[in-house]
Amino acid sequence: MQISVIIPVYNAEKYVRQAVESALSQPEVGEVILIEDASSDKSFKVCQELAHEYYLVKLFCHSDQKNHGVSASRNVGIQKANCDYIAFLDADDFYLPGRFKSACDQLNKYPEIDGVYEAVGTYFEDEDSKNTWISIGRGDNKLTTISETINPELLFETLLLNKEVGWFHANGLLVRKTIFNLTGYFDENLEFSEDIVMWFKMAAVGKLLPGSLDIPVAMRRVHGHNHVTRFHEKLVYYSNLPRWETLFIWGYKNRLEPRKLALLFSQYADSLTNQSLGGKTDLIHKKFYYKLHKFIVIM
Repeated sequence: MQISVIIPVYNAEKYVRQAVESALSQPEVGEVILIEDASSDKSFKVCQELAHEYYLVKLFCHSDQKNHGVSASRNVGIQKANCDYIAFLDADDFYLPGRFKSACDQLNKYPEIDGVYEAVGTYFEDEDSKNTWISIGRGDNKLTTISETINPELLFETLLLNKEVGWFHANGLLVRKTIFNLTGYFDENLEFSEDIVMWFKMAAVGKLLPGSLDIPVAMRRVHGHNHVTRFHEKLVYYSNLPRWETLFIWGYKNRLEPRKLALLFSQYADSLTNQSLGGKTDLIHKKFYYKLHKFIVIM
């Protein structure tokens, strides 16, 4: 089994070497794909050095040499990948020893599944980063994971309706490359939640099994320049409506089964109502959404 590890790189000169070398230390890795996204620091130089040092490291940039964001960079990586399996790693994070052992065992044992999700731990760069993490509502929980074993057929609905079950992180996911034939690529128009949208798509049309849910296979580094720490307030205010709108339109165009599409529409309608009415309920809107909801169910 050969895995392509895709690492988007933007202003990560301090961390990208550790990320790359943590991937190269995994025996299943067939290539590490770096997509340098027009960094303003010395990331490109570090990436060049890594590509020169390690023959498994391949360096790419966007064709116009401009910054396009993490989704566009991941999409380039998927298109360039030569292996049958895809894993992701953020440039400021790192894998732990044995990262792919459990996931590969699952994929070999169950050839019909499309991917495996596993727990990701948290590494705080300093005390300020830890305090910020706590202040944005993450508490003392250092593990990003799903808290229970979920049947792949129920994963989409469970993630959608049961927020207490947890979530998974890009660093802890391993998928067959063929799953992107079903989901399409990452949405490059979303400013936030682009990864969450993709995980919902995978859960909706693919079969994902859990691997290690209580022991992390990778570490997410929290520091002052993290996307999540810098933009948390904006993320909370703006992300829900574009996320559900994107997912609903995708589900409609791809003829997602009616029950799943109805669930997506319900989330979309609630977000639309909350934004347009400032969180207040409106009977006319509710009646309209109810009729459309019934229409979708019987489509």
